This record gives sequence, C-alpha cells and structure tokens, in this order.
Amino acid sequence: MSYDYWQVEIRRLIAMLVLSLIIAYATGYWLLSFLVVSLGYIAWMLFKLRQLQTWLATGQPPEAMPDSDGAWEQITYLIHRSKQKSKSRKKKQRETLDRLNNVMAALPDATVLINQDFIIQWSNPAAARLLGIQIELDWGNRLDNLIRSPELHALLAAGETDKKIRLLSPLDEQIILQAHLVAVQKNLFLFNVRDISQGVHLQQTRKAFFANASHELRTPLTVLAGYLELFEDETALPEHLLPAVQQARAQAERMQRIISDMLSLSKLENDEQRRMIETEINVPELLHEIALSLGDTLAADSHTLSLNFDPNLYLLGHEPDLLSVLTNLTDNAIRHTPPGTHIQLDWQQRANGQVCLSVEDNGPGIPAQHISHLTERFYRVDKGRARDKGGTGLGLAIVKHVMLNHGGNLDITSKAGCTRFTACFPSTRALRK
Repeated sequence: MSYDYWQVEIRRLIAMLVLSLIIAYATGYWLLSFLVVSLGYIAWMLFKLRQLQTWLATGQPPEAMPDSDGAWEQITYLIHRSKQKSKSRKKKQRETLDRLNNVMAALPDATVLINQDFIIQWSNPAAARLLGIQIELDWGNRLDNLIRSPELHALLAAGETDKKIRLLSPLDEQIILQAHLVAVQKNLFLFNVRDISQGVHLQQTRKAFFANASHELRTPLTVLAGYLELFEDETALPEHLLPAVQQARAQAERMQRIISDMLSLSKLENDEQRRMIETEINVPELLHEIALSLGDTLAADSHTLSLNFDPNLYLLGHEPDLLSVLTNLTDNAIRHTPPGTHIQLDWQQRANGQVCLSVEDNGPGIPAQHISHLTERFYRVDKGRARDKGGTGLGLAIVKHVMLNHGGNLDITSKAGCTRFTACFPSTRALRK
C-alpha cells in the first residue's frame, strides 16, 4: 500500500516535469518555465500542509478530513487511525481505572497512596472510616501530619516494607489498627491499614481466661493431690484400689504441671513481663547444672548428654526465663526421643554476634508438616506418646515467648538422625568474662 501512494507522487512529479518541458519548448524560456512550475508545486504542497495543520488544530473531526490523494492521503489516514486507537486505549484505561476504584472502595482495609515525601496521592473510602482521611479533601497533605503516631513516624522514616506496626485509630481509640507499607514503584508506596480490634480483644479475652482459670484451678487441685497422696500412703486402703489412687494422683500432678506452665505462659504474654529485671547470667554454669540434673532423672540409663560451650560467654537477660528455655528444650529432647539417643547442648557466639543455645539429638526426627506448629499451645506430634511421657504441650510455646521478650528467635530444623532446636539472642545481650 505504501508503494502505491508514492507511485502517485512519482507520477505527479513526472507530470510537472513534462509540463515544464512543454511550456519551456513553447516559450523558449527554459529556466523560467521550470521555476514557475516548481513554485506552483511548492504552493500546492503548502496548501495541503495548511489543510492538514488546520484539521489537526480543530481536533481532527472526521467530516473535515482533508480530501487528497497520494502520500497526503496516507498521512491523513494514519493520523486519524492513530487518534481512534488512542481514544480506544483511553476508554479501556478509564474502564480499568473505574473497576480498580470500585474494587479498592469495596475493600475493608484502608489504603492510602503516598510518595517518598509522605504526600497523599490517593485514598479509598475505608481510609476515611478508619483514619479520618477524606477523599480528595486531604489529598496533597502529608500523611504523618494527619495521623500523629510515633510508630507511624518511625515506619515512614525507615521506609520498611516488611514491618508491621500497631496504632490506635485517630477517630476512635477503641479501634486497634495494624499497618504496613507496600512498595508500588520507585518513590511510591501504599499505606495499608487493617482493623484488628476484634482479634486483639479476643486474644486478650483468651489470655485472661487462661490466667484466671489457671489461678482458680491451682488451689483445689493442690488440695485434691494432697488427699490422693494421703490415700496412697494409707495402710488401710484396700490393695485393689491402690492402682486407681496412684493413677489419679499421677493425673493430678500432670494437671498441676499444665496449670503451672499456663501461668508461666500468661506472665510471658503480659506486657509487664517485658519490663523484666535483667541480670548477668552465667549460662555455662546453668548448662552444667541442668545436664547433671537431667542425667540423674529423666535421662538416667536411657540417654547420653554432652556439652559444648564457651566458658567465658555470659548473657544479659531474665534468669528465670532463660532457665525455662534451657529446661524445656532439654526436657523436650529427652521425652520425645527413644532410649539410646545422644543429646548435644551447645552455647556459642556466631560470627554475626548472636549468642545461640542449641539442643541437638540424633533421634528419628520430626515430620516436616509439624515443624511450623511445634510452638503452638498444646500441639503434639504424637498425642498419645506425648501424654504418656508426661509433657504438657506448652513447653515450646513458653520458649517462643521467652525468646520474643528477649528480642531473639527460635529456629527448628529436623531430619532423620538430627533434630536441632536453636535459640538465638541478639548480640547486644552477649557478655564476655
């Protein structure tokens, strides 16, 4: 098609050249003839160019499209087709934008689009309901000027997209919000906010129930265990009733251990516990004492234990909590591995400065599907065997919360012949002697 259009232009030039020759031959003015014909051709081209410019300036209405042929016809057609495609693209973009706005408006989460200077570019209706940010009215203002919160200011200043914060709604302090940043593109972020009030209140109710129930059960259970102990020691007790009394006493003791662990967990989850009294802890000495104690009780004649620790490495922390970590991890390794298992306790400082307690055994291992659930309350890999061993199902949950309160983390890896629980504390808690 492009070739045909230019064929018209070529024929037009040939016709002009022939006309120039005819006029020149008839008049004898060769140069003047060529000049006059050329000026006529140029004038015609300028006329067509003016038509095109006028058409473009008036918005390219189809009815006013310049009537021409050759390359001018193709140019006009291509411009008109480009405009039609542009209109079609804009229509699709508007439809997509409308759908996106409708979707964002239907979301229960507040969403605010901000730039690198925290200037609000856009927000959805939920942002007005949860944060008080009015659509269009507050656009162009700084987010941290509208929401006064130290946590929000720190989040925006750091620009961290993998961190979540909690803050109170500026409209209602009873509404608890969880917020985080989502990077959209360079210098553009989504500030996403979710109402978690119901979940937080439910969690607080659950914690209060566990704490209150544990306190209320402790005294009557202690009394019951005491009477069972008296019955067990009573010489007049019929022999056929002795196994039942012994079993009842064992279950009462197990309930006492569960209640004790529930109370410990409630204290760890309490915010007051985070303002604990921290001291210098001689971890090597604690490890040595625990190894001796376990070797004389649970691990006697069934497991072997070995220690590998840095004798000069101490820890800054809450000693009762650290002792709980040590005893729960070692007790867990002994209870849930068969006789003949070797258990290795390590206490070392890593190259990154973290100080880590590692409890490793060469038992059969833990199936991969259970690893992520081990720190949940009352979660058991083998429910029947765990109860027979006397476990409460709360030990690893306690370890997890102790590590959180100390700014550390618990890592669990397992395969056949090697299960390792590693509790790592931040380098700021490491002390050298």
